[in-house]
Amino acid sequence: MNKRILTIIVFTLLTLAVNAQSNELLIGKWVFKDAYNKEKMDEAGLQMLKTDIISQMTFDFKRNSNFSSFVMGETMNGTWLLTKDSKNVILKTPDGPFEFKILKLTKTELALKLGLGEFLMIKSEK
Repeated sequence: MNKRILTIIVFTLLTLAVNAQSNELLIGKWVFKDAYNKEKMDEAGLQMLKTDIISQMTFDFKRNSNFSSFVMGETMNGTWLLTKDSKNVILKTPDGPFEFKILKLTKTELALKLGLGEFLMIKSEK
């Protein structure tokens, strides 16, 4: 019985540690670099990548759980949080919540699935 309780405690602590590390990795300003799934896009989608609507996409995740972003030509502000499994980021805005799937998260790269698009973001030095 004691071994089972210890296992549960260790698993819970590991889960919290992974989520905390993901939170730290996500904090900062991210700017659009490229689309992951260009081979699946039609000509109109490929042309859209070259426009300001996509090419100027940014996310700025603050340590205090606030964020600002520029997505699809619109500025958004609100709060953010990671799901418990760190596989999705939820943005809470006055227009409602938006949930994006995290495909990759490292110190320098963030890949997000936004609707049908999969976008590679890089961490800005600024």
